[in-house]
Amino acid sequence: MPAQSPQKPQTPPRYRKIALKNVRLWEPCRPEEAFDWMAAYDADDGQPEPYPTRPIRLSDEYAPHLYVILRPDGALWQEGSLYLFESITEQGMSESSAANAAGDLADFMNKMDDSGLDFLNFDGPQSLRPTYRYRATLKSEIMSGARSKGYCNRKIYSVQGLYRWLTTTRNFKPKQVMWVSTTRQIPYTDRHGNTHIKDVISTDLTFKKSKSIPVGKYIVDGGKLCPISRENQDRVMRALFELGNPEMLLVHIIGLTTGMRVQTNLTLRHDSITQGVGDEDDPEKYALYGINVAFEDSPVEAKNSKEQVVMMPAWVHHMLHVYISSDRHKQRAAKSPITEDSQQYIFLTRTGKPYYVAKADEHLFDFSTEKGSALRHFCKKVIEVVKRENKRFNYQLHDLRATFGMNLIEDNSGDMENGKMNQLELLDILKNRLNQEDINVTMRYLKYYQDHPRLAQAQSGFEVHLESLVRTEMTKNEQRRANRPPPQSGVTDE
Repeated sequence: MPAQSPQKPQTPPRYRKIALKNVRLWEPCRPEEAFDWMAAYDADDGQPEPYPTRPIRLSDEYAPHLYVILRPDGALWQEGSLYLFESITEQGMSESSAANAAGDLADFMNKMDDSGLDFLNFDGPQSLRPTYRYRATLKSEIMSGARSKGYCNRKIYSVQGLYRWLTTTRNFKPKQVMWVSTTRQIPYTDRHGNTHIKDVISTDLTFKKSKSIPVGKYIVDGGKLCPISRENQDRVMRALFELGNPEMLLVHIIGLTTGMRVQTNLTLRHDSITQGVGDEDDPEKYALYGINVAFEDSPVEAKNSKEQVVMMPAWVHHMLHVYISSDRHKQRAAKSPITEDSQQYIFLTRTGKPYYVAKADEHLFDFSTEKGSALRHFCKKVIEVVKRENKRFNYQLHDLRATFGMNLIEDNSGDMENGKMNQLELLDILKNRLNQEDINVTMRYLKYYQDHPRLAQAQSGFEVHLESLVRTEMTKNEQRRANRPPPQSGVTDE
């Protein structure tokens, strides 16, 4: 008889988060106030009779995204789930923040289980109080290198949010302090360059993060951005031509010629394009045409929903118009639930889904929260190609924004050197083209440029070079694609 392989020990059940979509919101009420009655079991079988419900006042009828936390036995963890429910439906917590908070709280409860502690019991010494015990376990993860201080601080904030909710809305009164708060005053510079003092409250639960010393390796602008050198800009473009994906090529071109954030880039619509400009014979093909972003009548999204006008060269408008008129795009658009042509996304996958689903459109795409994952996956392919020539090359799509900023400074540096423009005027041009509110962020671009004077290339000269390359290579790509067999099943949805 053949020997049986030993069975793997089963992992014991744990606290876990569950994501829910399109949840109807209701509350019990008196029969005369009922809008509906909950579906009930047969009363003859001993089950409760149906009861009346009504929509929750001052609330939407449905919640697109909710998170609950299940106990190890599969039952709902009431405190954590109710906290998340109120945070999302009443406080407006974003979907991504709620997803993080749900995971953090599930992790907290699992660590309480591992330690044999009741998360509501603050009777014992400090080391056995739930908040301090959780901090100790996170500190061990930091010391081992498994987690960063920033990541662990986020978990601490999630746990503190739960306890603050318990004390303010559920009359929870811990017998001893859950943490100690301190207030300190720090100076800061506002977006207009004025210095102010503000109070900052911190607790003894969070981990102090030492400020990194600026070494000029990146620009802090919604993340750490690394401008791409002249040589690598050309290598990236050649890699894009080789990979032959028109959507990804155009997304990169937009990033390099406008400095658009990914969120805006991928939510551009047909009516974002100015038609009839920028063809090869247009003497004004390098002129700039504005795109309205985040205005009330524009479905194009922006960071923090900031209304702005992004300037795009005429020749890029023309490229986009040619693309949305192509059979390739029309086939993709035909699979999209959006039927109004002007509101259609420019960038769709082969199944008709946007690469980045705008919040207002989530209900059209099964409440998807897709935020550009296919694009990030494609960037890895670009990196692989470029590494044939430069083994140390790496980039993220947001680096194109920093690259555009550097090229724009280079484009205007001659006027500044000749006295035709001063530094404040240059900062104003850069701030407006990048649609930045905080002058401090804009100044980081100028400081980076001063530290790396040979990194950038003049934006105007770069665009002439880029436009010529793109027109030639897109023609070649279309010829190659015409002779290429159709994609096989199971391939990436790009």
